[in-house]
Amino acid sequence: MGFAALEVEREASFFTTGGLAAVHSNSRSRDDIWDAFQRRETYGTTGDRILLWFDLLANNATLPMGGEISTKENPTFRVKAVGAFKQKPGCPDYSSTKIKQEDIERICKNECYNPSDERKIITKIEVIKVLPQIYKNETVDPLIMDAWKTFECKADQNGCEVTFSDPNFSVDGRDAAYYVRAIQEPSQVINAKNLRCEYDSEGNCIKVNQCHATYKTDPDDDCLSMSDERAWSSPIFVDYL
Repeated sequence: MGFAALEVEREASFFTTGGLAAVHSNSRSRDDIWDAFQRRETYGTTGDRILLWFDLLANNATLPMGGEISTKENPTFRVKAVGAFKQKPGCPDYSSTKIKQEDIERICKNECYNPSDERKIITKIEVIKVLPQIYKNETVDPLIMDAWKTFECKADQNGCEVTFSDPNFSVDGRDAAYYVRAIQEPSQVINAKNLRCEYDSEGNCIKVNQCHATYKTDPDDDCLSMSDERAWSSPIFVDYL
């Protein structure tokens, strides 16, 4: 009986929302998607379908995320992020498919991907800069600058776009890698608070209210908490020539 309960909880964990991987491909064909992975032109999100572009601008051309370049010039980058569509309740009309309504109710609990025309707002863009070690046992902490730059975004349904440069690249004279995070306005997310601690006056967790996928959690508890969903790019690698 204990083993059966454990299996139910393990399996049920797959039915909650999780992260997503995205690629910039020329089409949805298997070959084009695989080529995008090979180019590392990929990014991830915490679950929402956030759109993200991160490019290095050089000589009237762009080098997308995942790319590599060798230069002595200070690099200039452009980031654009667009928030995910807000979800409408229920499911869209599936009358043109072979899925029966009773199957939707059974499998999806009548909640499907059902986007509205309104997008969530991107509130902030963060840039992370990483310097590879140049000698053995070089201290790592100062080499990882998180966040190196932060840009606050205006509330705009069309997303947030910023351009920035690294004035220290040519001065430092060493390789660097850059990637970006796009932060979205807070929204309700399943199990966003993890252990859902109760804290004492000193900030210590004194009691947990973990969300289980079994009878241990009240069936009326949807385990929803507010969270800033986000997307983060693959790095762009800039080698000092």
